[in-house]
Amino acid sequence: MLTPHYLTPNPDGVLCATGTRWAVLMLHGFTAGPQSVRPWAEALAEAGATVCLPRLSGHGTTVSDLAQTSAGQWRRDVQQAVDGLLARGFDKLAVAGLSMGGTLALDAASHRRVDATFVVNPGLSFKLLDRFGVALSPLFHRVIPTVGPLAGDVNKPGVAEEAYSRTPVAAVQQLAKLFWTTRRQLVDIDSPVTLYWSSRDHIVPPSSARILRRAIKPHLLTTVVLERSFHVATLDYDAPTIHRHSIAKLLELSGGHRETP
Repeated sequence: MLTPHYLTPNPDGVLCATGTRWAVLMLHGFTAGPQSVRPWAEALAEAGATVCLPRLSGHGTTVSDLAQTSAGQWRRDVQQAVDGLLARGFDKLAVAGLSMGGTLALDAASHRRVDATFVVNPGLSFKLLDRFGVALSPLFHRVIPTVGPLAGDVNKPGVAEEAYSRTPVAAVQQLAKLFWTTRRQLVDIDSPVTLYWSSRDHIVPPSSARILRRAIKPHLLTTVVLERSFHVATLDYDAPTIHRHSIAKLLELSGGHRETP
């Protein structure tokens, strides 16, 4: 069961000056937790947005819990969180996420009333060698239930992403299902999408960004290349760029002037 956690907006934040009440649903990545996106969430709250920072099902507890969680449950988690924010009467709603959280944000934007989407290195495909492992996983996941970690890809020294030390193979199968479902629905997104893409990502392949660029209407997609960060860019050198740019985009969409990041 998803338990939403809300970050209270700063009433003196730049977004509040426009009179537009923004809600942002912020989603973490696969095997990790809210810690990996919390600095981004705090930056948006300081700027004046109400940020919902939930922990997705199967995360932050045990590897065995994640192994028993389905892609459908992650999608329901997000849908319920979006519907809860919509019911609270905010003027505008954005969804944002890192990695699998970005995938789920795109999924939500395809079938919910979302005004903006921000994704950092979203997963939509696997590396070539990983595809073979995913294809064979139904055959050997009972023999080899877990593999090594899929987290912690940070360039900045001394920074760690809190995540499981093992990855359940059954959950990787569910991740593949989520990728497939989301890819099919990308063409239904009709609101602005910002892609923050690390040029040196060791987890998500460049094909994920190419899939997104092909599917989203060109006038809706903005791409910001992150030259200094690895996969977990929300904790890496380019995190301040993500903060400044996303705040400026929300300000622009609420009628304010867009600041240069």
